[in-house]
Amino acid sequence: MGGKIEEFVPERGCFYINVLGKRILLEHKISIARQSFVSGQFTRCKDITHRLLRAHGLPSADTECFYKKTFEKRQALKKLSTLTYPIILKDATGSQSIGIFPFIKTPREAFMVLARELPKYRSMVAQTMVFGKEYRILVLGDKVIGALEMTPPYIIGDGVSTIRKIINKKQNSTVRRTKFDKKFEQTLKDQQVTLETVLPEKKIIFIKRSSCLAEGGETRDVTAGVHRDIEKICVAASKAVGKYLVGIDVICKSISEKPTKKSFHILEINGKPDLYIHYDPTHGKTKNVIKDIVRFLARVSGILLTQKRSN
Repeated sequence: MGGKIEEFVPERGCFYINVLGKRILLEHKISIARQSFVSGQFTRCKDITHRLLRAHGLPSADTECFYKKTFEKRQALKKLSTLTYPIILKDATGSQSIGIFPFIKTPREAFMVLARELPKYRSMVAQTMVFGKEYRILVLGDKVIGALEMTPPYIIGDGVSTIRKIINKKQNSTVRRTKFDKKFEQTLKDQQVTLETVLPEKKIIFIKRSSCLAEGGETRDVTAGVHRDIEKICVAASKAVGKYLVGIDVICKSISEKPTKKSFHILEINGKPDLYIHYDPTHGKTKNVIKDIVRFLARVSGILLTQKRSN
């Protein structure tokens, strides 16, 4: 963009950019609030996010919240019984697919997981699971500037190797390896295979039920196909949490179809979204979202400067 980068505190990921006649201080992960008093908890805590979405009439999966300080067996079972199963339990402040327990089938099973895990995480949410394709939608101001379809990690058979061997080979180059635990075994069982199954050539098996780039998940750029009504919902969600810039995780039938109450759900909102994922999608073209963000910051900083001078 013809600008220059000036180090500020590189150990903290802080630097100035001098561009478009502005000098803007940025950090590694950018958070841009609509009001100066907006709390980071609005997007960091899934329980707060869910309640904000519901308060503004926006679509979010049925959710119950639990806290270590107030946990009580009878009340917990009562709340868990109000949900439609299967459900997923999550660390209320977790990220990167850590601290999640999906496909829980009964309130009793959910209570056992909750009682075991809540002391570790302090707060957790239980959500009715919704199904469809998973997307990450990047909102800036009043528009969507990037959208990715997120595909869970999978392997493809070669007609010779076992599932164990294919996974180990594929994940030699991933950031994180998939654990061969009970959840993983159930995922394979649901697809009628085991670690020792020799997959037929070109046969696809998912090794996780949710997208996780660190374990080999894939992305496809779908920015051009976002339905106008979905864009409106996502912009409204960004306003509900008081942020100009958010990464919104949604599940729906198709990002290009008109959303309905049953077919479209917001899962999470990230107030400091990963931007790098839009630059190297597995499929599709790069979206230069940082250029959009820098232009937005330069424009906003100019508006703020004008307002200060007029005051």
